[in-house]
Amino acid sequence: MVAPAYFQDSYVDHTLSANLDSTYAFEGPEKLLEIWFWPSEDHLPKGNNDEGLRCIPLNKWVEILDLVSCKILSMKSSKFMDAYLLSESSLFVFPNKIILKTCGTTTTLACLEKVFAVVNEELFGQPKKLSSHEIYKIFYSRRSFMFPDKQIHVHKDWKNEVKLLNEHFENGKSYIVGDFNSSDHWYLYVGGIVEDEDDKKHVNETAHDQTFEILMTELNPECAAKFITSRKPGAESLIENEVEDHDLGHDIGIATMSETDLDCVFDPSRSNVDFKNLTHLPSPSLSDNLEMEDEIQEEKLSALETKSKGGVFDFIHDAFSFSPCGYSSNSICSNQGGYYYTLHITPESGWSYASFETNYPFTENSPVSITDVLLRILHIFEPRKFSLTLISEDLEGKVNAGYNGLRNSHLILKDLGYKKQERVKYDLRSEYKLLYLNFEKSESMNCLNS
Repeated sequence: MVAPAYFQDSYVDHTLSANLDSTYAFEGPEKLLEIWFWPSEDHLPKGNNDEGLRCIPLNKWVEILDLVSCKILSMKSSKFMDAYLLSESSLFVFPNKIILKTCGTTTTLACLEKVFAVVNEELFGQPKKLSSHEIYKIFYSRRSFMFPDKQIHVHKDWKNEVKLLNEHFENGKSYIVGDFNSSDHWYLYVGGIVEDEDDKKHVNETAHDQTFEILMTELNPECAAKFITSRKPGAESLIENEVEDHDLGHDIGIATMSETDLDCVFDPSRSNVDFKNLTHLPSPSLSDNLEMEDEIQEEKLSALETKSKGGVFDFIHDAFSFSPCGYSSNSICSNQGGYYYTLHITPESGWSYASFETNYPFTENSPVSITDVLLRILHIFEPRKFSLTLISEDLEGKVNAGYNGLRNSHLILKDLGYKKQERVKYDLRSEYKLLYLNFEKSESMNCLNS
């Protein structure tokens, strides 16, 4: 039995989607678990399914996610990955790794034993072929919770989370990043086996692993209101007909994505010029020659006009509007490697929160820069506070365009009223680097922009 992606390009549980009631959802900040079983697709075990983890059938993911306390609403596939939209955030499945991101009071780490049991059964046909102590890399991270006392299982305390992770994985290291006395700091756990030099060389030559997150709080109420719906869960949200069943949660989700421009985050045609009225600043490259910078941008856009719709990126979108409020979306690139971006919004007044995450490896030649994406997301949500995290493989002396773009971001964001609170840099194990930035806008500036 193979995953549903190989029967069709998508899957939707319309009944669940129509009846899901999120009235009592409250905790926005997610727990993010990323497990690399093998360095790349080329390192999948020989003699097993060539699709690796993607051969795991839908019913097995359901069993795993039951332990996490969330459900599958829908799924979209490309030739690179499967992206599951969940009742609490997202799951991405690649041949060699999985990325599970869940919010609320989900019990993310409760699924670890089941994950390895399923991998062994489906890929090896036996219960104990692959141990968690043999996996290539593990990342687990989360922002400080808004309501930590509501969490359950080991998630009540970071030390307990780390203890559980150390029971499963080798060479674990944990970090608390940012001001621990504030309500806005970040936790990170990194582990896995010591890399073989040949494996490391191969992976660095074929891919640049990078994860960029924007974690936002105290959203502009007018922006947050776009993610509140008047639809009611139940029969009225389920439309069944002879042509194609659908549900209002997904219908409104896609419409909201278009109305808020969340489907255009990586659109190269939306250049930095679009933001000049917003920032009154030069492009993120901080060029001293504005005219030359404009000419370069115009040439780039002209070249992109010959590309297909959506520029050089062709994204498959999946989105859901929760009732009475809330929003989640997955977008996966179908023509340029296994790149995705995902958003999750809890717009409730008093604890509004939104997150953006992508694994796109920004370079100097990327049609969209990391600061392009940052400005677009901030323009959509207008948070009073936000933090940025960038975890990136060391490029062995090469320029890291993502890091360089964010390093000077405080100069760009100053004109938007944001003041840098912190900048933290770490050299992590396995040749990874971490950059953490925290920004805050004054109350008076926030009022002026409202």
